[in-house]
Amino acid sequence: MKTKRILYKWLWPLEKLLILTLVIAVVLIFVFSFHICNGSAMYPTLNDGDMCLFYRQDKPGRDDIVSYHTADGIKIGRVVGIAGDQVSVDHGKLYINGYEQESFYTVAGEVQEHVVKKDRLFVINDYRLDQSDSRKYGDIALKNVEGVYFASLRTGGRS
Repeated sequence: MKTKRILYKWLWPLEKLLILTLVIAVVLIFVFSFHICNGSAMYPTLNDGDMCLFYRQDKPGRDDIVSYHTADGIKIGRVVGIAGDQVSVDHGKLYINGYEQESFYTVAGEVQEHVVKKDRLFVINDYRLDQSDSRKYGDIALKNVEGVYFASLRTGGRS
């Protein structure tokens, strides 16, 4: 009887720890996704090497940072156009629905005015000279969006 009490005293906390670990794992796997920011595409918002957490259950809106799948792998970018928006890039300036968008950087490349289709997004990197975004891949299908930016841990960059 005494052995059972001692055994129970030690096993119960381990059982609670195991259950807590499983709950955290399920949340991290099904509710969040985790990515390390590669390169300068999202500079100055995110730096190379930053560890980013994305919420899978949120519907992305304009100005949200999202992670999305492309033929070249997972990318991170900012939503500038949603379904129904008219998007264009002309002479280094980004226009949404005919209005010039403020930017610290010149927007590289040209994009003919087009309307973002239903269930799609137009995504541009914060570092506008990096064109590995909708200027290269076209509108991003919502089904290819993995999540909306939630938080990040600055790592001080890569060496």
